[in-house]
Amino acid sequence: MKEYAKEIKFSIPEKSDIDKGLMDMLKFFLDTESKVKIYLYLLKKGSSTYDSIAEGTSIYPSTCRESLASMEQMKVVEKISGNPEQYTAVSPSKLVDKKIDQLEKELNEFLKLEEVLKEKKEIKTPILPFKIKIERVENSENKE
Repeated sequence: MKEYAKEIKFSIPEKSDIDKGLMDMLKFFLDTESKVKIYLYLLKKGSSTYDSIAEGTSIYPSTCRESLASMEQMKVVEKISGNPEQYTAVSPSKLVDKKIDQLEKELNEFLKLEEVLKEKKEIKTPILPFKIKIERVENSENKE
């Protein structure tokens, strides 16, 4: 009796597909490709000056400056005082937490529940009587 070896095949995504997927996902969190490039650059370098960031990411200096200012306002990067000033990126988990907080706020504002709940008005349809809360759930399989 002949034994047959089973052949197992699976597809591994191309590096370019993974890179594109990562860029698309980070654009959800950071809005623009230039902010994504800056964020990834700072994660890799730890901290860096404005000039090094612009050069390392190949982003026009004016665009880099605008993006850094916006990212600092978003609390995605932090400016470290010194001569010259340096920037550092928040951890990816903090980035996710900030996005979750933003989504909660936007969803609740959309439903206008915060205003209704603060003023203790009678809730009438079409306003729904609940508040959206997004929670992170840990997978018990990963803990072991």
